[in-house]
Amino acid sequence: MEAPSSFALDWYVRSLPKKRASDLKLWLCELCLLLLASGLSATFLPHEEDVRFINEYVNLHNELRGNAMPRGANLRFMTWDVALSRTARAWGKKCVSTHNIYLEELQMVHPTFNGIGENMWIGPENQFTASLAIRSWYAERKMYNFENGSCSGNCSNYLQLVWDKSYKVGCAVTPCSKIGRIRYAAIFICNYAPGGTLTRRPYKAGLVCTQCSSEDRCTDFLCSKTKEMALT
Repeated sequence: MEAPSSFALDWYVRSLPKKRASDLKLWLCELCLLLLASGLSATFLPHEEDVRFINEYVNLHNELRGNAMPRGANLRFMTWDVALSRTARAWGKKCVSTHNIYLEELQMVHPTFNGIGENMWIGPENQFTASLAIRSWYAERKMYNFENGSCSGNCSNYLQLVWDKSYKVGCAVTPCSKIGRIRYAAIFICNYAPGGTLTRRPYKAGLVCTQCSSEDRCTDFLCSKTKEMALT
């Protein structure tokens, strides 16, 4: 439906009593702001298969993993997985703060993997960047004692981020009208395969790439295969 012209609206407002016209102008301003906000949400947040968005979060994952402290001897290089990103989008559309309940189910969230890992960030939509969310997960390392494998708070996002066996990642960000107390929220989810069990130290400390397999090469301080890894 075509929106009325500004001339038509101005004429209509001027024809009303003064108080009613003032109220109508205020209502129209609020409506414009709501329409603008909804339009921004459609364009501000990237689609899960946007190449620049994918490169941003995959590269940041590898940067943080490759520079983990203490240095990792067996951390794997991560690459994008379309099925994981679509799972992240599907669960994000529920606009809930609880984790996906199907991550352990075979072929429920991925055609090959089961035991999928998941990290989640929820915040104001206008504050979201992939870097902000992922770095907030990595910041949990401050609560993690690598020497004895203990955590003084919630370290689950950090542990999954630097889990040695994970080498596939797919993320998506979804706008939500409200999550918890946050209005105009964004929910950013990253899924990982194989997922971390989080029951041990996340990787083996040592000189980078010194505990890669014989088929690996060292890429950005991480173990990566010249050919795609078998799905195990």
